[in-house]
Amino acid sequence: MQKNGNSTSTSNRLLSRWSLCGVIALSGFGWSGCATTTTARYSAAAVAAMSPAADVVAPFEALRLGKQYVAEHAGTDFLVGSGDSMLPLYRDHTVVVTQRIAMSDLRPGMTAVYIGDSGRPVAHVLVKNTSEGWIAMGVGNARCDATTVTEGNLVGVVVKAFEPTKSPMVALLDEASSRASLASMR
Repeated sequence: MQKNGNSTSTSNRLLSRWSLCGVIALSGFGWSGCATTTTARYSAAAVAAMSPAADVVAPFEALRLGKQYVAEHAGTDFLVGSGDSMLPLYRDHTVVVTQRIAMSDLRPGMTAVYIGDSGRPVAHVLVKNTSEGWIAMGVGNARCDATTVTEGNLVGVVVKAFEPTKSPMVALLDEASSRASLASMR
């Protein structure tokens, strides 16, 4: 696991993990899977234990660290997350590193990346194993995913995540604004 050498970052990760546990605990206790497609309960402890909390880093560091992790760890790949379905675990623009594993090694609480019906990757938490495949759902979603995770669509599980402190687009705009202000003072 990579560390950025910043004790504030360590405190933020711990706070983030505890915040995640609290929010998930409020949304439901126990482990029943998705008995229907409209409701679900899952274990906060399982998600916290099986899905890594994101390291919070500067906006452009997230992508660099993701690429570096993949270069140093064979069998991994990375994606940039989009959307709010995994809040509070992973924010929009979080870089997630995946590793391919056997279906038999999947466990409830892992964040799996799979190819959804639209042909795009989806990163959601595994809730329950069924004869058709794993049922998954976004931490921030009220419903389970319609597509099950199978050997044919599994990309891998999240083994590392890097969350930028703000959107890279916002960071670019801030940087441009700052440079414009500096230029106008000359």
